[in-house]
Amino acid sequence: MALAGLAATSCEDFLTLMPLNDIVLENFWTDKNDVEAVLLGSYAALETSDCMVRMSIWGEMRSDNVTSSSNNSNNDIIQITRDNLLSTNSFSTYKCFYDVINRANTVLHFAPIVQENDPNYSRRDLLANEAEAVGLRALSYWYLIRAYKNVPYTDEPSIDDTHDFFIPVSSFDSILNVLIADLESVEPNAVNRFGKREKAENTARITRSAINAMLADMYLWRGDYDKCIERCEAVTARKIEEWNELIEEQGTSCNVKDFNGYPLISEVTNGTVAGNAYNEIFGTGNSFETLFELPYDGQTHNPFVDSYYNGSSSSNGNLRATSEVGNGFTSGSNAVFKQKTDGRYFQCCNIDGKQTNNYGITKYVYQTLEYNLSTGSVGNSYKGTRFNFNTVYPNWIIYRYTDVLLMEAEAKVLKAKAEPAQRAQLMQEAFNLVDAVNRRANCFNISSYLANGKPLVFAEYSTSDSKMEELVLDERRRELMYEGKRWFDLVRKSRRDGNTEYLVQKILPKHDASSQSAVRIKLDDPDAMYFPLNKDEIKINTLLKQLPVFEEDEFIAKAK
Repeated sequence: MALAGLAATSCEDFLTLMPLNDIVLENFWTDKNDVEAVLLGSYAALETSDCMVRMSIWGEMRSDNVTSSSNNSNNDIIQITRDNLLSTNSFSTYKCFYDVINRANTVLHFAPIVQENDPNYSRRDLLANEAEAVGLRALSYWYLIRAYKNVPYTDEPSIDDTHDFFIPVSSFDSILNVLIADLESVEPNAVNRFGKREKAENTARITRSAINAMLADMYLWRGDYDKCIERCEAVTARKIEEWNELIEEQGTSCNVKDFNGYPLISEVTNGTVAGNAYNEIFGTGNSFETLFELPYDGQTHNPFVDSYYNGSSSSNGNLRATSEVGNGFTSGSNAVFKQKTDGRYFQCCNIDGKQTNNYGITKYVYQTLEYNLSTGSVGNSYKGTRFNFNTVYPNWIIYRYTDVLLMEAEAKVLKAKAEPAQRAQLMQEAFNLVDAVNRRANCFNISSYLANGKPLVFAEYSTSDSKMEELVLDERRRELMYEGKRWFDLVRKSRRDGNTEYLVQKILPKHDASSQSAVRIKLDDPDAMYFPLNKDEIKINTLLKQLPVFEEDEFIAKAK
């Protein structure tokens, strides 16, 4: 199925899994193991360097969290951080995501045929495999439309040379509606768990909770707040089930605790030493809170963190935290981490580097991290152990539980705006969600530490819709910093507002004074929030149409 209105691509943009005519059609698709092999290959395609780097670049690099480091020699990266995007930028290519899509489409095409012929391949197994394939395809398109707005769409596999990939173009909204319908149809068939709870597959493969997280995200963008809340609550219900299992097995030693009724990993497990939640989520991986992550090990390398964050040493990495993120934490004047008790500051930046306005990004870089709370000042005592990037690599999280909790909070604030009769209740519920995430990060469950910090106060936000909405977005920024989320959050807010004023207000301070006027003028056009289609794709396929804002930029660039 090709959606009307969408930019197409060449057949080179779709992965040929192997000589499909000679091998796959006649010899390969014989039993359920063949389906599983190609399905796992779809995950492997998503873990490739091209996909991994683009997920991070598209979702984070243009945001108010990130700037280029002084030792970065990659001009394409420098231009992205400066919001100077041209179709010649190497990171404007998107072929790798169509590799994932084609693998998923191939599974969906052949798996029903295999099920008819293999008595060991049950109908239930088929439906579960299809749910995974649809989930991977939807996730790939979800990244594409948030990055480009309009992209090529097909749900048909490349299985022979006669397939026409010069597909008519379609819009962001039409693709989004198809993705939601697809995910809704397969969600009941997705597995809750792949065997034992401890198995890595439970976070490294698409489960029902991962699909519900995707649906919640998509509904939030579409403005369907009731359905977003419903999907978020489904994730919470599943997490509570898992939490009860943990308590039954571990008793009082269980380090998943109650934060306003939501089960979260406690930062503190031993007296006043914090950092446990970070270590489980980002260090060990496959954590209680993770819904879907890309697994990496010594054989499969995470290609992003070592090159772009602080990686193997404190001096490298193409990216740095902005001065807004880095400056003034120990004095209590940091504009982002406003509470001196917020350990997420040290989880994100500045553990090694202490040069003003030159803060390395350290999330995912540290395998273990701890800081001592007994002094009442996080900054007085902390230490961390880096990943050995020669042998061990961090996983990369796509969705985790606190992300979903904050989606629900955002949806409830926005629903409250439209439903005055329910406003008070919805505002309180939204605040409780934000407060749960904030309390965990600030360790306010430790009485000796509470005196040194100030928990959020409902009354400071409850009288203003805009203040409560900003609180949610600010908490998302603190909680999900450097996880490929912030730019997409700013774009979603701008689409909702119908203008880019909020986005521009947030990102302008990171730009040099000499370029702020040009950035402001360019981003006055909402289409400038997206990436341009790559020039080579446009040459190959005449059906591709560049967003007008980038056509103008190309004209100016040529004139110079």
